Amino acid sequence: MTRMTLCALGLAFAAFGWCHAADPVPAKGAAVPVQFVLLGEEKLARIDLRAEVDGIAVSAIWDETFAKLFAFFDRNGNGSLDTKEAAQLPSVRSLRQAMGNGFTPPVGAAPTFAELDRNGDGKVTPEELAACYRAAGAGTVQIGVGRLPASVELAAALLKNLDTDGDGKVSEKEWGAASDVLKKLDKNDDELIGAGELVPKAVYPGAAGTVLLAPPAADSVQPDVLAKLPLVLLPSDSKDTHWATEIAQRDKRFKAAELPAWRTQAPGTSWVVKLSDKPGTTNRFAFASGRFRVDGWVASGKVNEALATARKQIVAQLDAPPEEGAGARRRGGNLAWLAPIADLNGDGTLDRKELDAWLDLQAQVARGQVLLTVLDGAGLFELLDTNHDGALSPRELRGAWEQLKGAGCVPGGAFDPKALPNVLLVAASRGYPQTLALDARRGPAWFRSMDRNGDGDVSRREFTGPADVFDKLDLDKDGLLSAEEAEKSEKAKK
Repeated sequence: MTRMTLCALGLAFAAFGWCHAADPVPAKGAAVPVQFVLLGEEKLARIDLRAEVDGIAVSAIWDETFAKLFAFFDRNGNGSLDTKEAAQLPSVRSLRQAMGNGFTPPVGAAPTFAELDRNGDGKVTPEELAACYRAAGAGTVQIGVGRLPASVELAAALLKNLDTDGDGKVSEKEWGAASDVLKKLDKNDDELIGAGELVPKAVYPGAAGTVLLAPPAADSVQPDVLAKLPLVLLPSDSKDTHWATEIAQRDKRFKAAELPAWRTQAPGTSWVVKLSDKPGTTNRFAFASGRFRVDGWVASGKVNEALATARKQIVAQLDAPPEEGAGARRRGGNLAWLAPIADLNGDGTLDRKELDAWLDLQAQVARGQVLLTVLDGAGLFELLDTNHDGALSPRELRGAWEQLKGAGCVPGGAFDPKALPNVLLVAASRGYPQTLALDARRGPAWFRSMDRNGDGDVSRREFTGPADVFDKLDLDKDGLLSAEEAEKSEKAKK
């Protein structure tokens, strides 16, 4: 099967213009939700999402990040930034690119002093710095959107292969035989039916969250992928009502003047998305409204890897000996862009202590880098691929009928493709996702080692012990060892 690696795909995040309008400042440390409106039904539904990293709200992490950013550039320690100090601040674009780079690169323009000095008193306070960045869209969960290109073809291939009696329908009996019937497509013999095995040359997912989702703005022209997305991101400023105008234009059933009052009502659902690098931590979140369904999960991210790589490379540049000869660069010459930013003592050179202080600041910036990858256009294949690894496992195929019933696709006892819900996939990750697969590293070490295809089960073929031991461990006698069964065997030993 062919799978698409997402690490090489950067988000096409356009930098917002700096906004000088006054914005509400959230209480320090408070978990500030990201709010969406789900469209498409007779009633709108609001979704509130709060993200946490190791139990700390992302909004609180950014509170700390902005405080440390201020302290780093307040070179004279007087509690405010002057024009010279403020000129070295990173741009919003730089803060966003830190998600993939592992550091804030020298790109984009820093906010002007006038934009930072929001009350016009000639100095910039920590609160003004944070407010300016937040008004420009920094300091929160970032949302990237894409559209799955092969969902229709994958669904058609599935139904064609499962309709073994050729009557144009897939009965409950045929769905029950799916795991056995589709084995013939397993060309790489990994006991999974990948997207590329159903549809030759299909790359899965074939899309990434490369378009930034931002709250609607006046006279903004949205790319096609956002114009068709049944989600609207709400602004943090309750006085900003461009979102209401956007919804009213897209759906004439709603009036822009009435929507701000609707926003004050309770949300349709509230999610708390818990991210962590600790193995065995899984988190799923979902919501259904009529024929629309949002399926979310936590995927493993690359932010720590990017941070470690950047630190190693930048330290190596500083430690590299100076070149000799005419025109040769001096020691640390490749870091000439960084010297004025990180030169804490103002002597015109960058030493290791100063570099370490700047790298510590980059680690703080990395802590709050959380990305939601939203993929529109999901269909039958994505509904059945419950761990979102781009392949259908024996357990997923065996449970297909129940999954379809739960999604409302079996009215009157017969599968109806027209009853399939409109599904949005939402993967939360720390930085760019390694893959879009559910981060579900569970079970004892031996179990994870034997699960060679990574589907969350150990089959008879994967099990390296005696057959009678497998039979003993397989408590439900379904021919697969689950993480729960493996954990029970470990407990029995104690």
